[in-house]
Amino acid sequence: EITIETYPERVFADNILDIIMDYDFIIDGTDNFPAKFLINDACVLAGKPFSHGGILRFDGQTMTYVPGHSCYRCVFQNMPPKNAVPTCSQAGVLGAVAGMLGTIQAAEALKYLTGQGELLTDRLLVFNALNMEFRTIKLGKNNDCPICSENPAITELKDYEQPVCDINAGRKNS
Repeated sequence: EITIETYPERVFADNILDIIMDYDFIIDGTDNFPAKFLINDACVLAGKPFSHGGILRFDGQTMTYVPGHSCYRCVFQNMPPKNAVPTCSQAGVLGAVAGMLGTIQAAEALKYLTGQGELLTDRLLVFNALNMEFRTIKLGKNNDCPICSENPAITELKDYEQPVCDINAGRKNS
């Protein structure tokens, strides 16, 4: 039996483990680097597999993390400097790219949960809708990764500064 739960709320260091602990596979559909790094870190520390998806304009990328394989930080060790990459609201996102990446992420979840097929572990799938091209970049586990190496520098979760464009950066008041 498969149950899908969505969380239309911001993830923080103090709530993310509670959100992910009861699930067998996590899909990252967030739209900012702080959330992506937090999800990666939480999944690595909790030993949870997840699918990363990132989109900007006509481009998308996805990879799947399974414990023992390369994680998001193996590829992108640190967040880009503030204002180095435009936000989704500044640059725009083609909805069809989000749909394609979401479908690929759903397939990754189903393959993992059913034990079938080859996952996008240790590979980054990059898609460009303008050229209708897919590329796969082979990745290796980074022995100096700050979170999944044998001697990680990151051993606990922390919150990162949220993007300026995010209107709902604060927590909901109860």
